[in-house]
Amino acid sequence: MPTYVLSIKAELENVASLIPLNNVMWKFDIVNSSSERKQGITVGAADELELSGSRGTANFVMKWPGEKHESYIKIVHVKKVTTQYDSGDSGNFKAILGLECRGIEIERWIPGDDFVVESASGVIFENVDLTENDWADYDEKNDESVSITDLEYKIEKK
Repeated sequence: MPTYVLSIKAELENVASLIPLNNVMWKFDIVNSSSERKQGITVGAADELELSGSRGTANFVMKWPGEKHESYIKIVHVKKVTTQYDSGDSGNFKAILGLECRGIEIERWIPGDDFVVESASGVIFENVDLTENDWADYDEKNDESVSITDLEYKIEKK
């Protein structure tokens, strides 16, 4: 099955790490081989769904109209892919998620508010909202602004 990798790139100011929550609900727009689209589907690691006629499971399962087989997305471990984006990664693409897909191609990632930011001084900001591709707050402990700007992503087939 094809494996896709989601990579992100952003400029970090006084941010040590950008980390998805453990229960993050990844949101995507998907398409099948017949160019049928579904927008805003969610995939969570905690969701384990049985695959019909198989012993396997996936994190998202659906059947496209007119298709014989189920299509699915499964969050998978991919070598050199970590979920954390650190200050040393600022300005560079870094792979943060691996996905195995059958009958589905991921067209677009839709960032949400499922992230935690740790500032350079160790202050934790929860439920960081990246829906606008930018985020900013103030670290009172160090009397400095913290921000994530110019968030970009790419999805590559491996």
